[in-house]
Amino acid sequence: MLLNSFYKYSLFKKRFATLDREPFFDIASTYIGEGEKHVVDIGSGEAEFFHYLKKKGHSTKNLYLLDANGKTVEENKTLTGNALLYVAPEKLPFDDRQVDMVHMSHLLDNLPIGDMYLFLFEIDRVLKKNGVIVISTPMLWPMFYNDLSHTKPYNPYVFYKYFIQPNKSGRFEKVPGMYEMVELVYRYYETPLDEGWSFTSPYLDYALISFRRLLRKAGLKRLQKNGYTLVIRKINE
Repeated sequence: MLLNSFYKYSLFKKRFATLDREPFFDIASTYIGEGEKHVVDIGSGEAEFFHYLKKKGHSTKNLYLLDANGKTVEENKTLTGNALLYVAPEKLPFDDRQVDMVHMSHLLDNLPIGDMYLFLFEIDRVLKKNGVIVISTPMLWPMFYNDLSHTKPYNPYVFYKYFIQPNKSGRFEKVPGMYEMVELVYRYYETPLDEGWSFTSPYLDYALISFRRLLRKAGLKRLQKNGYTLVIRKINE
């Protein structure tokens, strides 16, 4: 039983040890449900989520693609009439409690703290009761600041604190709606087995290097977290 559980966990980690977004789109798609749901993909980029849903047979009739890049928006308008120019944290072009799902992939890490905080309230405003927020975002890892669009990494506890944790006094209050955490899945990246390990003795170092080479040939990988997908649900208005 323990060996079987370990094997399943190992396969699970390998599935999410990727820069490909499709495994994380898989997670988001399971929360769309039946019927014509209003789904908003903020920071849609080149409509990767749109193409994924089309491929999987989901309706895109009420899928809205919002992006801050005007050229990208014009290109997305050739795919759907629901492509809109939007720059967070501006007011979203939806009525209160109109939206069933807000999907954001690699968007929030581009926002400074003040904009991020205001944006959380705007998401809360448009989301229906039982609506879900799906956040896919990188964490702080060695390659994070190689991308000049990255402003700040936010760990999952930030969203727990301002969406779920009971209201507390302080500079930043939680959003008015009440939420629950539904799912948290980490993304991983492979690091060298020899990173951060060494002996003062050159003989022991040589033995360690030889052992690591054997482990690499056997297929052993060292996986570390570099991002996550978080799903939270609004449980009241």
